[in-house]
Amino acid sequence: MGSAEDEATRRIERALASRDTRLDLSGLGLYELPARLRQLTHLRVLNVRFNSLAALPEWFTGLRELEVLHANGNELTTLPDSLAELPMLTVLGVHDNPILSPPPEITAAGSDSVLEFLRARAKGSTAQWVSKLMVVGEGGVGKTSLVRALAEQPHDPHEPSTHGLRIERLEVDHPFLPEIQMRLSAWDFGGQQIYHATHQFFLTNRSLFLLLWNSRLGWEQGKLRYWLDIITARAPESPVLLVATHTEHREPDLPLDELRAEYPNLRAHFAVDNASRTGIPQLHEQIAELAARLPLMGSEWPTNWLRAANAVREAPERTAAYRHVTPTRLWSIMTEAGVTDPAHQHYIATALHQLGEILYYDQDPELSQTVVLQPEWVNEYISKVLDSPEVAARKGVLSRRHLGQLWADLDIGMREHFLGMMDKYDLSYRIDDAEDVSLVVERLPWSAPDYAALWEELGEQTQIRVRYQLNTMPPGIPTWFIARSHRFSTGIHWRTGALLRHTDRRHLALLRAHTGRNTVELTVRGPMPLAFFSILDEGLNRTLERFPGLHISRRIPCPCQDGTGRACDELYEYEDLVHRLTRDPPREEIECHKTGEFVNVRELLLGLAPSEHERESTRLDRIEAKLDQLRENGEYNQLEFLRLRRIMQHQQETRCPSVFAIVPAKRRKLFATAYELHLYCEQPGAWHRLPEPEGCYPVSEPAEWLRRFGPYLSTLLRVLKHVAPLAGPILGMTVDQLDESLKADCEFMKELMQQVPVELPESGPAAAYPETEPAAHAATDADFRALLAMLTELDPAQRWGGLSRHTTPEGLTLYLCPHHLTAYEPATSSAGE
Repeated sequence: MGSAEDEATRRIERALASRDTRLDLSGLGLYELPARLRQLTHLRVLNVRFNSLAALPEWFTGLRELEVLHANGNELTTLPDSLAELPMLTVLGVHDNPILSPPPEITAAGSDSVLEFLRARAKGSTAQWVSKLMVVGEGGVGKTSLVRALAEQPHDPHEPSTHGLRIERLEVDHPFLPEIQMRLSAWDFGGQQIYHATHQFFLTNRSLFLLLWNSRLGWEQGKLRYWLDIITARAPESPVLLVATHTEHREPDLPLDELRAEYPNLRAHFAVDNASRTGIPQLHEQIAELAARLPLMGSEWPTNWLRAANAVREAPERTAAYRHVTPTRLWSIMTEAGVTDPAHQHYIATALHQLGEILYYDQDPELSQTVVLQPEWVNEYISKVLDSPEVAARKGVLSRRHLGQLWADLDIGMREHFLGMMDKYDLSYRIDDAEDVSLVVERLPWSAPDYAALWEELGEQTQIRVRYQLNTMPPGIPTWFIARSHRFSTGIHWRTGALLRHTDRRHLALLRAHTGRNTVELTVRGPMPLAFFSILDEGLNRTLERFPGLHISRRIPCPCQDGTGRACDELYEYEDLVHRLTRDPPREEIECHKTGEFVNVRELLLGLAPSEHERESTRLDRIEAKLDQLRENGEYNQLEFLRLRRIMQHQQETRCPSVFAIVPAKRRKLFATAYELHLYCEQPGAWHRLPEPEGCYPVSEPAEWLRRFGPYLSTLLRVLKHVAPLAGPILGMTVDQLDESLKADCEFMKELMQQVPVELPESGPAAAYPETEPAAHAATDADFRALLAMLTELDPAQRWGGLSRHTTPEGLTLYLCPHHLTAYEPATSSAGE
């Protein structure tokens, strides 16, 4: 067999001789395209997928008839502007390339946005020399004074303590490019404990961190390990500089080598004195060197993008009394600056949000209608609530009267927006009775109230108990979780725990955090605690998920008892138990080292949801095993599938329904040419097909769906087979009737999937269209964008048969029918209920 270049030449020669308008060069491992290709001026479709192609040549402009170019799965880092000069090019596939320009968010938006970016860049582009500098540490260590020193501002020995945060602009010369000046947004955070939970949301990756400590008080008092754990958890890829302050009379002493070994992103340590400016020039130089290497620094933007970003930065509303605009106004500002593509506008807004220049929560239905142009303005008002002695005296309860005093200069709309942001941050949750408006969880008392009587009222019940061992206890744990689970509140909650009750009033849950031991323990009691535990476990994992570098080990207490009748204190490592079941053959029992009894491993694992940090393939295998074990528990099975779907999507927000069935239309024979897609309501425990004709769409090419999403549909089918819908009364059907309908859908799907192969031929016409190739499972953003695109073809208005998108506090995005949506509407209650 000849080389890849020889094979490419043969294919090009055949295309020249036959005047074929399609050419497939996939799978050849080419590093560059043969120059002979430029002679195919009649070419309309070109596929160079799964090559090692590093660049697209400028002579592509000669392929004037090219309509479709698939360059997926290569090593492209940038796309040439000349692609935008091809008059007929409408489809440009560049997935699975390490592309930096255009930004990944633009390439993900589709061909039109990519081509529009290239056209804009061809008219002129400029590197964006902007990034973030995060200044953190305990209160009183001199963070504000250091920022002033770095900005060459006069030292103020009476600098007041920072409440919330301040953002200062620093100009820094590029260390390697003499003509370039970088701009750093220096975020100066209040160091008091009460503010730690709020500023965690701004500790983002792609930033440079300065961690300060007072050399007079010592590095232990500065809680360096605590802060390094937090930074590692929230921003594991960000470089960190340690800075000792107040060093005029004391040489800083700390175990630097030990800390560097524990925290690889710790780059250097500096000793400074803010008053005399000793050590400031050396620190400034190191900041410049590290800032120049930050991922966002120097990214190339079309000139009109920069104009749009600057127009937002200089919008008159930014300095007005109310420093906010509507999204419509934001898009209008960008349009006036020359950026009209919605995907480009959204990217610029997202980038400004990530840089901390605006606050725009486009994924939150309540918060998305307001764009805050100065983030520190929000913290100013939230800090008033956190600092309030009255809120502290009332054990976290914020009254309407007091809110009116604290936020007297805000209109009702902005008050609601700021309360919504506090809910978004899980700093509080709404009470909404006549006198009180919110419970501020960061102001809950430290001492636990007497909850024994309520906790014991269920008597002897089935119990699930799991202990989460953390390497550090981040701020907001467990108060964020308490806020997230407030709909289950019994009114008994304190700073490190809460007693919760399921809405069925037959199940209770006790959450307790032990800050000294870095543990969180969740116990659920009731006749069938599995489903309630699954919900709470998901919420707790979503809370811990905010710290991606956090190390979590899950341990399961032994259910047996010692000879005196006391509960056994043996703890089993979750990973060890999973390993036992995945061995060949599996080991079903494990010996308790305290009592010598053998305990069933499956019983220990029952109800324990997968960790958020396990591999997706392992997760899928284990969920399949759970479905076989737990067929009688439909609600739990459906929760597991929805959880798996969110894991697969990773950071991609759910934008469309994904529980559906493809069946022959009108119950025709399987070999009929007409098929229909039927959407399902995704209420856990009550999945049901929408009543026809709602959510019912004709599908002319079911094979396309199965080729693209065959494995995903296979997983969905397994879940559908094992559920017991509880929605019969809603639809005017008995459970038996509904079950038969669901079984019929499953049988049709099963037969259809057996008929249509999901593999594509390695050559031939179908191979020229790699977009139809099946994925192993829907595991990437691109796969779910494809699902959205295919569903949108069926329903361009995205009405989804009346299904409404709702995100639960635990982070599951559900598409619900009108009846089940009402179950999630907030009820009027007080904190004490």
